[in-house]
Amino acid sequence: MDRADQFRSFLSEYEKYIKDILKPELRRIRGLFELWKTPDYWSRFTRSKDSPYPNPIRAVYTRIKRPERVIDKIFRKSPEYPAGIAPDSFYRMHDCLGARIIVYFLSQMPYIDHELRSSKSFEISPEFPPEGYLSKDLLNRFGLSHIAYKEKESGYSSVHYIVRVKSKPKCEGNHPWFEIQVRTLAQELWCEMEHMLAYKSEESANYSAKRRLQILSSQINSVDEQFNLLYEELIQNQEKCQYADEDELNPESLPYALSLIGIRCAQQDFDLILSILESRGVKTIRDFANLATTQRLENIRNTYITVTGRPPDNFELIASLASLLNLKPGENESIRIESHIEFSKFWNRFRKKISSKDKPVSRFYKV
Repeated sequence: MDRADQFRSFLSEYEKYIKDILKPELRRIRGLFELWKTPDYWSRFTRSKDSPYPNPIRAVYTRIKRPERVIDKIFRKSPEYPAGIAPDSFYRMHDCLGARIIVYFLSQMPYIDHELRSSKSFEISPEFPPEGYLSKDLLNRFGLSHIAYKEKESGYSSVHYIVRVKSKPKCEGNHPWFEIQVRTLAQELWCEMEHMLAYKSEESANYSAKRRLQILSSQINSVDEQFNLLYEELIQNQEKCQYADEDELNPESLPYALSLIGIRCAQQDFDLILSILESRGVKTIRDFANLATTQRLENIRNTYITVTGRPPDNFELIASLASLLNLKPGENESIRIESHIEFSKFWNRFRKKISSKDKPVSRFYKV
């Protein structure tokens, strides 16, 4: 078989592998990661009754490796793929499927590590254990010292896992291994900019560019740590401070106000919650407590179950509460709640329609 026929045969086999194995597996993986993004998934990690949910997930991106990238990797790392341009090579490859999990802060990386290690859905490869492209100091400080320390000259920062979906009993065959990269939002910024600049050549002429990338990586790591310190300080203030009824609702006092009605939300939802409440004239803890009566909360929950077949999540509960402010005399609360539910459905459909038309061009695609 000449080289051209070999490539055609290889590409045909890889396309079949994508269709039969990788695409079904990608759908399965996306479904599992969707669970991680639900509002209450991380509630068990909440520090106290006055703390928000520590939802670490900023975004999850997934992708299937393009054929030309597969061939390029086989040539670059030929000792790892002795079969060369043949199906055995992509069967051996652990990143034909890839996922990238973006967290907000450094202190949230251990949550992802814990989930992967204790997961009922994923198993970590014993042959290829996790690798941390972080400083040893950061790995130790954030409880990741069990992860093997690695370093890239460029200053790249991330933690890599080789995992697969656990096979169910009595099922034939195993799921393919795939790579998960976990990094902070700041680390993602550096990686995207480095990729766009494409300074990957090993030629000495690029020494200056490499050095600047290293410096930028160091500076971004410092920024990352400062943001993490601010986050931890905010959480501590939310836990320790006592508030009076006349205190203004803000990101620090909101967890306390929510705790009065026995609910919590994720930190990243606070800005939208406060905007909704403020737009309705709910500006103090007293305003919120007067609005969130026991009878009203029960009415919202019952109406949601009747209309949608499920109780509202905490964010929906607060938004419904805000919609009940300034009811007209004689106006039925349940009808107002039903109208709010219908509006929310319309808005969510509209938002999905708009976002589907404006998908970012990326090496990875958002779940």
